[in-house]
Amino acid sequence: MSSQTQTKTRAENNSGKSTQPLPPTNDARRFDPKLLSIKNLVDKGEYGLALDALSKNSTDPEVLNCRGVCLMRMQEFTKAISTLRVAALNPSTFHAKENVPAHIKINLAIALFFGGEPAGGLEVLAEVKNSDHHPSVQMIRRQTKLWVKEMNLFRRLDWFMNRIAPKTGPVPPSEPIGSFAWDKDNVD
Repeated sequence: MSSQTQTKTRAENNSGKSTQPLPPTNDARRFDPKLLSIKNLVDKGEYGLALDALSKNSTDPEVLNCRGVCLMRMQEFTKAISTLRVAALNPSTFHAKENVPAHIKINLAIALFFGGEPAGGLEVLAEVKNSDHHPSVQMIRRQTKLWVKEMNLFRRLDWFMNRIAPKTGPVPPSEPIGSFAWDKDNVD
């Protein structure tokens, strides 16, 4: 009997009706002690300490994602772009890797969007399937509308027709941006 079947069996009574909610999906990364200690620092707003606690040489996409989100929350978008590109992009095609969780791709889109490459951010976002209801995607769409409204007519036409962004890019919102593996609103 699989662990998923065992869990379901424990959560149902004899009539087949659920007596308690089923536990969240079995993602081992959510319970990794290293990431849990990072989560505790992030919850306190200690992004610099969380960044220092993460390995700089890791190739684990979730560790790279944590590094990227911490950098974004510290307004270091250029550094976040380089970190998240390693995690999310295929280096030979520059398209998003298919096996990477959606929240990492969305974080790359956020970093690009606010890091001086808004067209690239929107392009990456377009590659993420079933993400329209994700809060970060909605935030980027709101910020895009606000940013475009601020452009003069010539800049707006240049943006819509050629995807050439003005020198002053979109301004990041004041609330924390980016999402971690443990966030409940991920679309993965």
